[in-house]
Amino acid sequence: MSSYALPLAELALANFIGIISPGPAFLLVSRAAAGRGRAVGFGLSLGVAIAATTWAAAACFGVSIIMARFATLYEAIQISGGVYLVWIGVSAWRARPHEIDVAGPAGSVGFLRAVASGAALNLGNPKIVIFFTSIFVALLPAHIPLWLTFAAIAVVGLQEAAWYCLVTLLFSRARIQRAYRRAGLWIERTVGTLLIAIGARILGAAV
Repeated sequence: MSSYALPLAELALANFIGIISPGPAFLLVSRAAAGRGRAVGFGLSLGVAIAATTWAAAACFGVSIIMARFATLYEAIQISGGVYLVWIGVSAWRARPHEIDVAGPAGSVGFLRAVASGAALNLGNPKIVIFFTSIFVALLPAHIPLWLTFAAIAVVGLQEAAWYCLVTLLFSRARIQRAYRRAGLWIERTVGTLLIAIGARILGAAV
């Protein structure tokens, strides 16, 4: 068992570097935590972690090979993910000043809805399965026991959940929430612009 400790540690490091690189998930979780509170931030974090774990399992069990053979499936997932990001970005742009508040209507968004939103965000990005396939092939031995496969998947899920819960705790601090209330409209529009740009780039690559 000790011979597998190093590959698992290397995988954890590579995955952590990928997680902390700012992307759509970071934008959504930090924005939700600052503007809508910890419950929504934790919900999004859980959803993002569930989706990442799903893609990691897909990579381990060869789904990436299936997706490579059926290019239309891959493109369909890419398009749906790009459309979803654009839709969130447009929604952020359309936000009204009275909605940019922790105590406002957006604060009543349910925890389960936030989980679903976080999962939809990451499930709409099939490039994640390529990333996991790459690091699993590069860092894990060619023939590994089943327990190690599940351990690798668990590492991915736990790291994703821990990182985004930490982001939620940081951005839900009272000082940051007060700053968000003061500049919430412009923050929403900046985040919205970034999400629209990312979504458009995904759509362009798919089409």
